Amino acid sequence: MKRNKGNVALIFLVVLIDLIGFGIIIPILPRYSETHFGANELQIGILIASFSFFQLLSSPLLGRLSDRIGRKPVITFSLLVSAISYVIFAFAPNYWVALLSRSICGVGGGSISAAQAYIADVTESSDRTKGMGILGMAFGLGFVLGPFIGGMLAEWGYIVPNLSAAFFSFIALILTRLFLEESLQTKSEIRVNTDDLLSTFKSSRFQRAFSNVYVGRFLLMFFIITFSIANTYGVIPIFAYRYLHFSDREIGYVYAVIGIVGVIFQGYLIGKLTRFIGERFLMLIGMVLMFSGLALIPFSTKMVFLMWLLIVIISIGLALINPTILSYISKLTSSKEQGEILGVNQSMGSLGRVIGPIWGGFSFNVFNYGAPFWTASIFTLIALFIGISNFEQMKKNKIEV
Repeated sequence: MKRNKGNVALIFLVVLIDLIGFGIIIPILPRYSETHFGANELQIGILIASFSFFQLLSSPLLGRLSDRIGRKPVITFSLLVSAISYVIFAFAPNYWVALLSRSICGVGGGSISAAQAYIADVTESSDRTKGMGILGMAFGLGFVLGPFIGGMLAEWGYIVPNLSAAFFSFIALILTRLFLEESLQTKSEIRVNTDDLLSTFKSSRFQRAFSNVYVGRFLLMFFIITFSIANTYGVIPIFAYRYLHFSDREIGYVYAVIGIVGVIFQGYLIGKLTRFIGERFLMLIGMVLMFSGLALIPFSTKMVFLMWLLIVIISIGLALINPTILSYISKLTSSKEQGEILGVNQSMGSLGRVIGPIWGGFSFNVFNYGAPFWTASIFTLIALFIGISNFEQMKKNKIEV
């Protein structure tokens, strides 16, 4: 039996509060790591990637565990893990303890699979997309409010935003513990084992996904785009405060703008634009915008206005690309394979978020401040050519979606 709308609203609130806490750390992590641990750009990239790596590993495990013991215990546990990790990060005496804390935080971040399962439990199939959209809205708002708050709190010292992040996760934990109803009606008897931990990397899943050449190309494009933007995760704050003399508050504004653009375009404009010019051209326009913006950012060192303009251009490009790629993958996939193929797509994105920050930090450290942005730009251009080729092949073979 499906539950009432109050449960959807409550899981939305829990996820939003937790993601605000996560977002608080984003604008301060690079400078905090550099000033407190003497971390270089590569080490900062590894710090960022460690979260994504352990989230990638823990998501299928926690999702399966939530099938066995229930959604609420898994979400509660994950929030507790996240809160503890933020406290460890706040008082970390050296880089290695900081790396441990970010890895632990990634384990807590794996609870998103349990939150998605909760939404599936409490919504009818006809409302499933709407329910997942509400969860996506929590992500968007969390990435707007979190960095904005983090940038402001950093003015009172870095320990304040770190402990504030822990506080937000703890509040979400209390809400979950006291008010969130268990949604799972029938618990699974399937045992949780190491296969669940490694399920992300099972080659059979990828072979089935790439057996459709058109779907495979879109999956490859999604990986490239995610890798490209992840190149900039750790280096945008470094670039901004070293070469544009941005404060932590202004860096928080940068991420808030990225989040706001994403919410406006993906939450409101994408549907209207799709009806007006179509998904194909929307995707290609997005790649052109992202390619151009990333290529020009290194030239904005003496022009703050140009930096802001390019951030908006890149954000619009990304907001146009991701939903259109996901739409094409979904339309080219049979209903029986939707879950698996979209799961592979999520894995491709996660791998991009692991590899991207490491390369971005490495290239910034070894070459120069422009290398991560130019790498991202070149790979976006490659994705654009793959997309054009894929659409031409689809047209030639009369593949319609």
